[in-house]
Amino acid sequence: MIGLGFSWGAFLVYLFALVFVVLGGFYGLIESKHPAVLAPILMGLFYFYLCWEAVVGDGDAPPPPSSSRGQG
Repeated sequence: MIGLGFSWGAFLVYLFALVFVVLGGFYGLIESKHPAVLAPILMGLFYFYLCWEAVVGDGDAPPPPSSSRGQG
């Protein structure tokens, strides 16, 4: 079986296509002059905030449970 290798050409074509689709989508949203133009941007920012809190935001973590049990 032949293993798959990395191809800079394929990567650049993929990157160009991704940028083309994203920029075209933003251009279409802006040119539509619809009030919901900010919805995808705000959803993306909210998603980034959730990911940030899941990975970095440990400041409000509750204290660890105590190891002493009730005496009884």
